[in-house]
Amino acid sequence: MFLHLGGVTVISIKEIIAVLNLEKINFREEWVKQSLPQKQLLDISEGKPKSAIFTDDKVILSPISSFTLKKRLKQNPV
Repeated sequence: MFLHLGGVTVISIKEIIAVLNLEKINFREEWVKQSLPQKQLLDISEGKPKSAIFTDDKVILSPISSFTLKKRLKQNPV
């Protein structure tokens, strides 16, 4: 199954390691670049991201909240 992350970005559910809610924390892209240099940072949020989706090789910043992503996952069980 696939999960729509915003815009034209869709990934396989099997790729997802974690989804982080960014609405309640002070998230900085620099942290990802310094702490996880091996991961590609992909910002599709067009502004302030609401969630960060972690995969093996990238971190995707999404305009869709983690709660909405969770609802979408429940609608499409693996």
